[in-house]
Amino acid sequence: NIILVPDALEDEDLMEMLQAKIFDFTVVDDWMASLWAEVLPGITVRDDIVLRSKGRIGWAIRKNSPRLESEILDFYRIVLKKRGVIEGRIQQYHRNIEKIKDPTGTGEWKRFEQTLSLFRKYGNRYGFDPLMLAAQGYQESRLDQSKRSPAGAIGIMQIMPKTGRSLKVGDIKITEPNIHAGAKYLDLLMTNYFSDACFSEQDRSLFAFASYNAGPGRISRMRTLAKERGLDANRWFNNVELVTAEKVGFETTAYVRNIYKYYVAYKLTINSMEEKQKILQQAVADPSRKP
Repeated sequence: NIILVPDALEDEDLMEMLQAKIFDFTVVDDWMASLWAEVLPGITVRDDIVLRSKGRIGWAIRKNSPRLESEILDFYRIVLKKRGVIEGRIQQYHRNIEKIKDPTGTGEWKRFEQTLSLFRKYGNRYGFDPLMLAAQGYQESRLDQSKRSPAGAIGIMQIMPKTGRSLKVGDIKITEPNIHAGAKYLDLLMTNYFSDACFSEQDRSLFAFASYNAGPGRISRMRTLAKERGLDANRWFNNVELVTAEKVGFETTAYVRNIYKYYVAYKLTINSMEEKQKILQQAVADPSRKP
């Protein structure tokens, strides 16, 4: 089956998901595949399978912008064309950013199924997509309630003991209060720092994750900078995300993107399972139909 993924996922996101075996195949431009294959050893580039040939890629600029054209050409000649610059940056990025894993693997999926009802319960209570919350839990702990960080964070949502006590949801060493604490804390970040924002449901989650990682005050300042640059301060991907990558660093933007990749993996897997179940039910109802 051909699966369409959300527009927010970039080609490099798909390559990382392919490396993690979330997908079996993906289609990208040959130069992109060859470049990322150098730092993602699990990828095999199939040059023998071509869906489009002789395509051209380039920047489009206005004819009356000679200075901009000159700056771009100089940047390409002086910076990008130097041997190893692009490859080196990609390798540096991957050394410093945690690699994603397949959240739908056998053991991981079992933990997901065991906790999904709790993510639904508290996601619905606090206005977050349950699969988004589960994806954050996977990013934080691989949905492992026994996990303890060197800093002392506890459980699936990696809640600090002091934060857990302040949230008054019970013992965060227990799975349900831990997930409750994570959802409630994200909601408090949104309520206390972004009450005037007009976020979509998805962006509310994404800004909550960014604030959880980098601090709500810092992300609030990134929204202000984004607006000053003519970007949409209520949208994360390719808007506030860009300013955050520049001013805060890639750790926060990678953190949010990793969660989003896990969310997509969960959603695609559930959709596939529901479709298979539907086909089986139709086959049982009408044995003459072939599944």
